[in-house]
Amino acid sequence: MKFALRLQIIEFLQMETHALDRKLFVMTAASGTANALILAVINAAVESIGHGGPRWVHFLLFTLSLGLFAYALRYILYESSRIAEEAIRTVRVRLADKIRHSDLLALESIGEADIHARISRETAAIAQAARPLFSAAQSSLMVIFTLAYIAVVSPVAALLCVAMIGGGVGIYLRDRKCYNDGLQEASRCEDDLFTSLTGLLRGFKELRINRLKSDDVFEEFGTAVTRGRDARVRVMLQFSNNVVFVESFFLVLVGAIVFILPVTSPTFSGSVTKIVAAVLFLMGPLSNVVIMIPVLSQVHVTVDNLWRLEAELDLALARSANGEEAPLDGMQDFQAIRFEGLCFTYKAPDGSASFQVGPIDWEVRRGEILFLAGGNGSGKTTLLKLFTALYQPMQGCIRVDGSEIVAANVQSYRNLFSAIFSDFHLFDKLHGLRDIAPERVDEMLRRMEISKKTAFRDGRFSNILLSTGQRKRLALVVSYLEDKPVYVFDEVAADQDPRFRGYFYETLLPELKGAGKTVVVVTHDDRYFHVADRVVEMDYGKLNGLSRNGKPPKPRKHPSRRTGKPPTEQGA
Repeated sequence: MKFALRLQIIEFLQMETHALDRKLFVMTAASGTANALILAVINAAVESIGHGGPRWVHFLLFTLSLGLFAYALRYILYESSRIAEEAIRTVRVRLADKIRHSDLLALESIGEADIHARISRETAAIAQAARPLFSAAQSSLMVIFTLAYIAVVSPVAALLCVAMIGGGVGIYLRDRKCYNDGLQEASRCEDDLFTSLTGLLRGFKELRINRLKSDDVFEEFGTAVTRGRDARVRVMLQFSNNVVFVESFFLVLVGAIVFILPVTSPTFSGSVTKIVAAVLFLMGPLSNVVIMIPVLSQVHVTVDNLWRLEAELDLALARSANGEEAPLDGMQDFQAIRFEGLCFTYKAPDGSASFQVGPIDWEVRRGEILFLAGGNGSGKTTLLKLFTALYQPMQGCIRVDGSEIVAANVQSYRNLFSAIFSDFHLFDKLHGLRDIAPERVDEMLRRMEISKKTAFRDGRFSNILLSTGQRKRLALVVSYLEDKPVYVFDEVAADQDPRFRGYFYETLLPELKGAGKTVVVVTHDDRYFHVADRVVEMDYGKLNGLSRNGKPPKPRKHPSRRTGKPPTEQGA
């Protein structure tokens, strides 16, 4: 690894904060210099003992050096911690902002585990490395000045020290590629461990009632933990071997100074005490520098992972070019939303098409209730994601009253919707509804019959740990309060008791229609199909019409395909 890459953390901190100023580096140099000066003063004071004892000037220099060392070291430790934490805050906020502006498909492709690991675990690793980094910088300066002091006392001893230290560090750095590869493997193992742990927590209910499934998942988790342990042990074993080697070199160096140099140079004997003291004084700082080398290697991997995640998010944002900051256009009074030849294809890992939705020609009219039926895997959820512009079509387009939805107005289009998807997330606050009256929230909780389960206090719901059906009712409360022109409900009634299910279909939906709202509902409740103005069915990614009793309607004549006009969708 090149030296520039080893200091990638410096580049990262400066890029994120622009706070690595001259004073910080001056204080780092001052701390190292003061530490080396303390050694020189102590040796001078010890030498003066044979001439009547230490002089007051030695004590004064020692006090001043100690004060400078303590002040400078405290400054660099405090500043490095502050700068690191500010860098982490900056990158976390920026990545979160890019995540919220990304397309859903891009986030699904990156993976939740990868995002969690990068923003939480790996940014924390950078913060933990920043303070010892500057401490090691101070130690490296102390090493340089201490070697300079040894050179003043005995140039031969200084050459021996440089040769021995250079050889030891060179052998340590020789295996850096294997060490870095080991760090990369350990990082991948940590990601696998996070994924396995997430499955253990999210699938707890299923595992608790199925012993064999629980044993398999636990075995997989144990395997992930073992792989991570083995990877880290291999890395640290290599590191430990190198550290032992370097420490042994120190002892060999002291032995050479004590036993060999006095024999080869009779005049050297008077300097042995000073040089041995300097070498012993050197061991701590040099060990600190050597120990930081693998830490810097780990931080290099971490920074690379962060930059790779950000590059993937930037690529997704560049592809979508979604115009998030454009002012919201007035689409609230639309009359119809139409799909024209809309297609979307899922890609397999090898790049081949695995499932396609479309081509779809479809129209949703203002103020109608539309039911969407179909089997599992038929493409209903994908159609909803296309309908709400969470997925971008690969072919075709969406038009609102004849105006095509493009990057400049896509956010205005999304702003038409309030949606409850099958995998919805329930926030405990009414985000985006800052001025909502608590009395109105309480009224909706009573209407959804969950006022005894949760309450709205101090701007948040007191309890969101509810049953699946109750969580959906609370999601309905939030959706109603958002008061959007178009409502999308994906199997909201599926986990409700029969009485509330009837209330949902025969009371709540007609009320929304009466208020001029457009409602699209994914449902299999064919006994309530009469509530809908239209019922359509997804089948293998295609859209077909159904009558209100759930049966296919009688065929109708379509315009000839030879005219070049698209066939009219059944029931449109």
